[in-house]
Amino acid sequence: MLLAQVESNQIAIIIIVAAILWLALILTALYHISRNNSMGSAVKILWFIIILLAPFLGSIIYLVWGKNKKF
Repeated sequence: MLLAQVESNQIAIIIIVAAILWLALILTALYHISRNNSMGSAVKILWFIIILLAPFLGSIIYLVWGKNKKF
């Protein structure tokens, strides 16, 4: 019984850490979009929509590909 409890606590900690990292990824992308002066407002709105509809994938795509592009 104790072994199962330890494993469930470890799983809960892993899930919490993953959720915090996921949230940090999304917030980093949204913050960078809002502070990027080289983007027009229409492009910013499009990136916000992409990240809100597909948070994990949209954030990664933006941070890897979109953040250094001139639109």
